[in-house]
Amino acid sequence: MKGLSLPVITDPPVDHREVEAWLQTLGGPVWLMLEGEDDRRCRVVTTLLHGNEPSGTLALHRWLVERPRPRTRLAVLLANVRGALSHPAFTHRHTPDDRDLNRCFQPPFAGPAGELARSIIQDLESWAPECVIDLHNTSGNGPAFAVATHRHPVVEALTGRFCEQLIVTDLRLGSLMELPLTVPRLAGCPVFTLECGGALQPAARDVADGLYRLLAECPDLTALPSAPGLEVLVHPLRVELRPGASVAYDRSPRPDVDVTLWARIDEHNRGVTSPAAPLGWLGHHGLACLQARDGDGREHVGELFCVRKGRLHARRPLRIFMATTNSEIARSDCLFYAVPLA
Repeated sequence: MKGLSLPVITDPPVDHREVEAWLQTLGGPVWLMLEGEDDRRCRVVTTLLHGNEPSGTLALHRWLVERPRPRTRLAVLLANVRGALSHPAFTHRHTPDDRDLNRCFQPPFAGPAGELARSIIQDLESWAPECVIDLHNTSGNGPAFAVATHRHPVVEALTGRFCEQLIVTDLRLGSLMELPLTVPRLAGCPVFTLECGGALQPAARDVADGLYRLLAECPDLTALPSAPGLEVLVHPLRVELRPGASVAYDRSPRPDVDVTLWARIDEHNRGVTSPAAPLGWLGHHGLACLQARDGDGREHVGELFCVRKGRLHARRPLRIFMATTNSEIARSDCLFYAVPLA
């Protein structure tokens, strides 16, 4: 393990304590390395890049009790341990004095989060893994889905076993899944994000648990057959507040904000959003308080939405993902992602 940037715990012992107590013993970001039958090969799972997305960690803690022996080495990263343990536990995306780690996987790697991202990249380069899967929870309740920067047969075979949609995005935000585009030694490596579902949904932990087991038990990922029924959606649009705009969530319009989104907007994370369904209410600035840019920075908000009697509606059927009811995340990150359907 010479040359690695982060601590590595090999074959971590079984720990029956509560997960928070277990994380306290780790002391910070750490790799847990499960030695496999074939130690010449390595597969990687990253978890807890966001401290309020615990399903990957909870499933790992439960699975380690079984003392698994994978077919290959399996390296699992527990990244933002400090953010996860900030009181109350598993509620902080990151600590107030730091940046969103999953926006730091590109230069200049500034601050503690940037330095951590650079260390993770160095470790991944050292291992030349067969795959890298970044486990997350969705910001609101909803089904599991996957996100990648391009189509790859291994990505599609894996994601099709845990979700019904794979989103292929051209948006570049500095996330971990973009590394094959920027790190030559990771070019060609199947890397994707698996959004397991809402942090409080028991099914989300089951998705993460299933992924660990599949990666541990499958001898050859390239031989996995394609999963039938996987829907591949391309070029999502990132719907955000414009700078200075305000948002709230309620069951009726709030006169003191620019955008009042429906209190259960995360219900639109399932199925297709019809133009007939109101998404919320807009103030006197109307659509001017929103933006929806593609990967080239082009604006599409007027193509996606319209205003009817002060209500926000889709102009055409949409697939909506990552709709949150957390106003802090809505302001600092985005309201949701949308893919227009023909």
